[in-house]
Amino acid sequence: MASSRPRRADTTPATTLDATAWVEGAFDVLAEGGIDAVRIEPLAKRLGVTRGSFYWHFKDRETLHTAILKEWRKQQSYRIGSRIESQSCAPDERLKQTLALPNSTPRAKRAAAIELAIRLWAGHDTNAAKAVKHIDHVRLTYYAKLFTEMGLAKSEARKRAFMLYAALLAQAYVFTDSETDVSADLAALLVRP
Repeated sequence: MASSRPRRADTTPATTLDATAWVEGAFDVLAEGGIDAVRIEPLAKRLGVTRGSFYWHFKDRETLHTAILKEWRKQQSYRIGSRIESQSCAPDERLKQTLALPNSTPRAKRAAAIELAIRLWAGHDTNAAKAVKHIDHVRLTYYAKLFTEMGLAKSEARKRAFMLYAALLAQAYVFTDSETDVSADLAALLVRP
């Protein structure tokens, strides 16, 4: 027999998120719409929580921006060598594997979109510019080290690292059809003693 009494509203507490979940959600929005799209109210709605959850972890939008840059630097610094280093020991193979990364998986495509948004943000924000400069330095130093291990002189290794890095970024940002893969061609041109 059905009760005629009105049903009680669900009294379970709203979902709470930690700061990491907010930053990851912000990364998604950043990848889709750039830094101007990363706003508290729309992000809270997207994450299915109230703005109060945001203010539990962050003082303001600027604090979230700082957390985004800090996490991006951490992730990119870690990813630069660890993923490739663990799979291959020869420096030329590590460079070839690096060239195969852009757009290789949905995760790589998301990372490229986030990086492009951060690079665009860096054009008008000093903190974002510092983060990009740091990552560029770390990556170029790592690639130059690999070229040096292949036997190139330090000055030539640095030039080759720059060309490889420029090609790597271009692969990530130049949108072509899914059948056009030039990573092997770039490796043949750039990854040679």
